[in-house]
Amino acid sequence: MESNNISFVEVEEMDECEYSSPIFLEWKMIFVGIFGLIVALTSIFHNSLLFYTFSTSTELRKRNLTYLMWISGCDVFISICYIAIMCVQVYTDYFESFSLLVLWHDYLRVAFTVSHITLSAASFLLMAATIERYLQSTADNRTLKLFKFLATHRACVVFCCFLASLLFRGTVFFEIEVVHNENCTGFSSMGLAVVPMFGQNMDVVWRFFVRKIVTVFLPFAVLAYFNAAIVMNVRRTDRDQTVKALVLFITVGTRGEVTRLRSRLRAVTRMLVMVVTGYLLANILDIVIAFWETINMQSLQELPSLYTVLSDVSSFLPIAACALRLPIYTINDRQIRVEIRNYGLQSLIMARASLSTKEIYDIQRSRETYNV
Repeated sequence: MESNNISFVEVEEMDECEYSSPIFLEWKMIFVGIFGLIVALTSIFHNSLLFYTFSTSTELRKRNLTYLMWISGCDVFISICYIAIMCVQVYTDYFESFSLLVLWHDYLRVAFTVSHITLSAASFLLMAATIERYLQSTADNRTLKLFKFLATHRACVVFCCFLASLLFRGTVFFEIEVVHNENCTGFSSMGLAVVPMFGQNMDVVWRFFVRKIVTVFLPFAVLAYFNAAIVMNVRRTDRDQTVKALVLFITVGTRGEVTRLRSRLRAVTRMLVMVVTGYLLANILDIVIAFWETINMQSLQELPSLYTVLSDVSSFLPIAACALRLPIYTINDRQIRVEIRNYGLQSLIMARASLSTKEIYDIQRSRETYNV
């Protein structure tokens, strides 16, 4: 969602008091306002269920699915921010609601910042999980030692991922501001402006080179390389996977136990490969747009129709990838499927049943009070 289709205006242009609705508004309402909303809500439910199950299930906690748990947590906020930023913006223009416009501008800086931080954090966490799985799939003793080190310091790696995301993306909050024009009324009285932080030249270096390289191009390149390397390593030898499974779970058992551990390792590896592949497919369009914006922003702005459609699609694809994580996990990993069904869903059903019981009790108490 790097290329959110949000209009940033120059301050000196605000005195024109002319408002024109976005192009392809009908398309936006159908694709973003309806279809995007449904997918985002599905993603919120799926990833909330995953985060709850990963964090509370005793069996899954033994498997050290730390990265996947935090990625699910990030996906929840990414989907919420998509609704708050993209969907509400479309509703504001489509229904011409000025009160919704004011509300949107009030929370936009916070939502925009949270979306950028969580997007980058999810990318870094996925990088960490992929690199760890790559080290696990190799037969080199040096990589095995590095794998053991990372496996025993996952909490520190997670912290570093969020810290890096905060450092590189947290400045977004200070780079945009809401501009009010007292000479205009209605939709023309409010807008957004980019605020220089380090000076014009340094801002270009920071936003379009340092930040985009670290948070956009680097994760994509690293994930593409290690994802392909994992596939090659898995295909190269089956014996190495068995050894790494024994090291991972720190157990020596019977042949049947070895087979079971090898099968589980294959399932986790296949699951991670599918998640990374989904990430790459969902972000390849955003990579193209980011590269185009970096080398020739003016030529892209001269094609507003194409820019609008590409921005909407590139913002939607990561949300679709977030919504697909639960099906990917449950299809590839039987234990996750069982835990979600028997633990996550049952907890929700029991919570709903307890709520219904309380509601019935409150109704009965109110009737008794009324009768008295």
